[in-house]
Amino acid sequence: MQNISTEQSIESQPGASPSGRSALERELLEEMTGWSTRDRGGAFKTWHRHSLSLVHLNVLTALEGEGPLSMKRLAEVMDVSDASATGIVDRMEKRGLVERRHGTGDRRVVLVHLTDAGAQVFGDLVALRRTMLSKVLGELSEEEMTALLVGMRAIQAARSRLLAEAAASSPNESPAHAASEPPT
Repeated sequence: MQNISTEQSIESQPGASPSGRSALERELLEEMTGWSTRDRGGAFKTWHRHSLSLVHLNVLTALEGEGPLSMKRLAEVMDVSDASATGIVDRMEKRGLVERRHGTGDRRVVLVHLTDAGAQVFGDLVALRRTMLSKVLGELSEEEMTALLVGMRAIQAARSRLLAEAAASSPNESPAHAASEPPT
């Protein structure tokens, strides 16, 4: 295992300076958002193992976050026509990822529900991600893992504060939207 102190790591990066908040923020953003072609390719292969497109993942995410949705609402969430949403749901239903059910209050309304297989897609992706991250963490020293844990908890606390501020300033905004776009 290689033990790299924070100061050494920052100084070893070209053009990086250990002093200055904005420089440090830039370095952190680069580290946190870097996604190599190899990383992206691995994620796409995982999605394709489930025969999923990004559109399918978008549908699964919407259903997981909001629960069963009418076809009309699903089309709105996806920003597609009703006909396109129908075609997407048809393909996903054939794969066993979603199912249509008539509404209990109004039988004319068709609701799209996640199936167990559809819900499992994210479980599989999380399990794969945890396995890969576990391998990466295995390369860190205990001191590096401790520092990383402190930093991750600080990020979560800051994110929670931003979400609380966003919720307080616009109570009509959905928590999911506020979570994805904190105020600047």
